[in-house]
Amino acid sequence: MARRSFRRVVITGAASGIGRSFARTLAEQGCALGLIDVAAESLRATADELAGRVATLRTRIVDVSERSAVDVGISSLAGELGGIDLLIHCAAALFPGRFLDQPPADFEKAIQIDLVGTANVVRAAAPAVAVSRGAIVCVASTAAIHGWPAMSAYSAAKHGVAGFCDAVRSELRASGVLLTTVFPLLIATPLLAGASVAPILAAGKAIPPEVVVRETLRAVGRGKTRVYVPASVRWIAAVHGLLPASLDWYGRRRGLR
Repeated sequence: MARRSFRRVVITGAASGIGRSFARTLAEQGCALGLIDVAAESLRATADELAGRVATLRTRIVDVSERSAVDVGISSLAGELGGIDLLIHCAAALFPGRFLDQPPADFEKAIQIDLVGTANVVRAAAPAVAVSRGAIVCVASTAAIHGWPAMSAYSAAKHGVAGFCDAVRSELRASGVLLTTVFPLLIATPLLAGASVAPILAAGKAIPPEVVVRETLRAVGRGKTRVYVPASVRWIAAVHGLLPASLDWYGRRRGLR
């Protein structure tokens, strides 16, 4: 199978974390970039950092939970870039907290940003990506494999993302679009830096976002539909399938402090 190459790339959540790391790497590879985020100041900082390192760079301030704004933002970027070969969807929000203590509005906002936002982005980007017979990447989480204490909103949303990707993958493939789902473990991003981060997220060693970028781009280039980062996440998936109660035990031990 010929290795896929991508020259026109749109990245959501590009202002920080994994999204910014994707932008840095793809700028070094000479790609034309369209960067999307809701955080205007941080997105401007990303664009300033990349200025002069990439020939074509466009930005849009967009809340991915707002469908009409996503439609306009991605459509305009597709026009200015001359198309989209690769869409990388990283935008997400954590909203940690015990379910019964958490404001219902926080839970609902997590679903809107993480799950509905994913559907909004894929729906808006798919027609342009189909023209180039390119690829869409959706960053899920290990929380999409097994839900964890004090992360009910995020776990529910990311389970939804994984299920959504499984459901639409064949539909998109029929139009020439590869859909790849990424399942990272603990990644050193601002999402893990908050004081209210769920206890279980402090139980392991975070890996640099550059690892996710490297493994994802390698997998997408080879036409893979799922990426586990690090590879040990496959064991978590296997344990969830065979002995899910053992992960419940781990969650109680590490997540209820």
